[in-house]
Amino acid sequence: MQVRLQGKVILPCNIHLIPRKQIILIQSYYRMHSCKIKYQKRKKWARYRKCVIQELVDSEFTYLKDLELIIVKFFDPLQTILTDAQSKLLFRNLKQIYLLNKQFLFEISERFSNFTQHTCFGKIFDKYVQFFKIYFEYTSGFSIEVVSSLRKEIPKLNDFISELEEADIFKGGNLESYLIKPVQRLPKYVLLLKDLIKHTWQSHPDYESLQVSVNKFIEVNCKIDILMDNVLKNQMLFELQKQFFDSINVSIVESTRRYVQSETINVLVSKQQKSVIVYICNDMIILTQRNQNNLVKQHEKLYEYLYLNEKSYCKNKPETQYCKFLFTVSSQEQSITFICQDAEQKQKLLSLFESLINDIKTKYQKLEILQECEVQSIQVFAKGTELRKSLLQSYTVYVMFISAGSQNLTLLTRYSSLIKLENMIRKQFPDISIPHLSKNQWASNKKTQLIEARKIIIENFLEAVLNSPLIKQNPEQVLKYLELPPSFYEAIASSPDKSSVERESLRKTMKSSSFNTDDISLSETLKFVRNTNTIRQTMHHKSLKISNQTINIKIMFPDEFYIFLPISPELRVADLIEMAAEAIKLQSYEDFKFFLINDQEVRILDDEDCIPQIPLNKPSNESVMSKFTHLFKEREKTNTKLLLKKYLYLTPKQEKKDYQSDLVRLNLICHQAFDDIKNLRYQLTNSQYQMYSIYYLIIKYYENFRHIFTKQSLPINLVKQLIPDKVYKQVKEQTWVQEIYVAIGIVKQEIEQIIKQHDKNLQGIKKLEQQFQYITELIFMESLQQNPFYGLQNFNIEIPNASKEILQRQFKCQLDTYCTLGVKYDRFIIIHNMEKKLEIFLSDIVNLAPFPFYFQFQIKQIQDEKFIFKTSNGLEIQKLQELYSNISNNL
Repeated sequence: MQVRLQGKVILPCNIHLIPRKQIILIQSYYRMHSCKIKYQKRKKWARYRKCVIQELVDSEFTYLKDLELIIVKFFDPLQTILTDAQSKLLFRNLKQIYLLNKQFLFEISERFSNFTQHTCFGKIFDKYVQFFKIYFEYTSGFSIEVVSSLRKEIPKLNDFISELEEADIFKGGNLESYLIKPVQRLPKYVLLLKDLIKHTWQSHPDYESLQVSVNKFIEVNCKIDILMDNVLKNQMLFELQKQFFDSINVSIVESTRRYVQSETINVLVSKQQKSVIVYICNDMIILTQRNQNNLVKQHEKLYEYLYLNEKSYCKNKPETQYCKFLFTVSSQEQSITFICQDAEQKQKLLSLFESLINDIKTKYQKLEILQECEVQSIQVFAKGTELRKSLLQSYTVYVMFISAGSQNLTLLTRYSSLIKLENMIRKQFPDISIPHLSKNQWASNKKTQLIEARKIIIENFLEAVLNSPLIKQNPEQVLKYLELPPSFYEAIASSPDKSSVERESLRKTMKSSSFNTDDISLSETLKFVRNTNTIRQTMHHKSLKISNQTINIKIMFPDEFYIFLPISPELRVADLIEMAAEAIKLQSYEDFKFFLINDQEVRILDDEDCIPQIPLNKPSNESVMSKFTHLFKEREKTNTKLLLKKYLYLTPKQEKKDYQSDLVRLNLICHQAFDDIKNLRYQLTNSQYQMYSIYYLIIKYYENFRHIFTKQSLPINLVKQLIPDKVYKQVKEQTWVQEIYVAIGIVKQEIEQIIKQHDKNLQGIKKLEQQFQYITELIFMESLQQNPFYGLQNFNIEIPNASKEILQRQFKCQLDTYCTLGVKYDRFIIIHNMEKKLEIFLSDIVNLAPFPFYFQFQIKQIQDEKFIFKTSNGLEIQKLQELYSNISNNL
């Protein structure tokens, strides 16, 4: 049981040991805390509801004053100048609309005067929505050109209007701008109602009435939109210009720009989630925010705006536990992430923006403005997160995928590191326009929600930084900070073929520079073999010409064999694997990965990761204080190593085919298997430990094995290097010595017999020692492959009760909460205390999705249920599952 009170967590405990009174007290505190959070949210929403109704009342009052001005100053005086037909053509049923809205304002104002958080307005809207259909008569056949046409036909009318215009009764406008106000009014009601519903909780007595009213208003408004589409949209640009952009001296009224629609929506801009009104134009997005300050007359204020161009694009965001119905619209340095209310709104808006951007691109292509060689926009995608541990704390690393032209790169970064990068960039480029990274944990005190939100923020931030023209002009510091190749932008600008050729050439140069010109045997270089005449042949390499951007990196193999390879910032982990494989004559290496290992963690490097720069020596000229300050950091660096290991496993038959024909591979996986045995990765009997100890001596210490024929000469200290202490101490040492001594003679005879039978096949291996080693490696691997835990990648998991109960019921098994998930080439295996509890075939697993501290998936037989396994390795499990599934599909 885990209880959270005011941000503090009471550690898990046995609830049966807590006195009943304390349990009741804890429950009451928890209910009180939950009610407090709910009350604060509703209080905030109630304030927002009040602001929306206040805007409705104020704007309705202003609207009626404008209608009254037309009636008093124009409609009544012009009855003597205009005929009935001309008057109806010009003013239509304006007087009826005025009287209707006057009564509507009276009822809304009266209800608003006694406002509380439970005050209802839905029934008032529902009462009047049917009467608002009189707007159809006004909008039907409405045309702005009627005024200018009548002024030309009737000189007296022209003189009358000119006289009033000189008196400036329109406050900078004209008669046309006032006559169009009834056309603009109904869309305003729809916008306000949507905003009101969005901030009304479902249990509120007004919620259902508002839902009914807004649907009726939308129906009425749609008919008017059809009638007044062009007139309304053209006039809206002028309204937006006057209301938001005149004050900042920005002109948005252009002949090619047209207003499309508006929506009330949430957006994730800069550092937090906000409720805004978005006005969408064909090449522009305008965000305004409702002003909750009652002292300010203007109810909306400009929040942000973004221009769409041929480089703009939309990104659909995958749904997570806390972030749903998201998508992003990006344009060079700017991006806006929209958080929709539901899937329908998301699909509608996403399709709209994609259509607008495609229209812009089509237009530019027709004008031949877009060139084939034009640099593409750099896009960043959050693949997932990894939980890392340092000496003092744990932290989250964000795995970002950068798609840039022909380049696909993986970037690992921390949120705190990007805050430092932002400060560095703003100091270097004060006028740059990039998102702000907030230090505040605004999303929630829930860490998962915070991480999911930050993934989106980091995506937008990195895209803005990497696409910034200012950064592109001076990219050195940013690329170095992010550990991206110095030629990052040049590679984007060049053609894909040229880029790949240059990288391949560089890789070959590095590989050919691994060793000196002298003939050096592989046994001396790698310590894999003990004789230069072995089948593992020597290699010839050219000497390396060290450049300013080239450093040596230490590559380790199982049993601490190592080599040094030169690397360049241009290369990636995949290149280093190929170079290392060629250096040790490993014929195929697709199933090998680099493991970055230190005292706190083991991390598997992706092929597109940057090559980690592991320092070979500590700085020697540091002061005492500096050494003390960096004590923990230096300790981490010292213990960090880069280890090449086998990572993927297929069927025993496929594995055997590979290692039988590749002695380097066979030797590597044997050493790796010995490490796994030391670390209790297999469930073995004492007899198997004894047998594997003999294989261990033959493969690693043949010189000792050759002279072992008495109990006294048995090197038990070498045997103890393989057998785990926990297992070794369960049996007396004399018993181990006796059993191993007896088995040695049997193993020796068995191997000698095999060598005699296959003498012709072993002619390439001249020395008896090497023949013994080769046959022993084959026997050892064939035996180990029979173990059910061979070929597993293991991850610690916690199975929540809900998922555990369904799995137990469906598969008729007994599961523990804390266990191990083994991922094999064709299945998931749930293990507890080295005992298989459940197997799920990968072909039955669908929709696997990783999250910061868990991953979820579905099983074909139970598709209605989503299963959750808690682990910090969800991303790695997903990659393994996808990889094995792809291999299976291609076989």
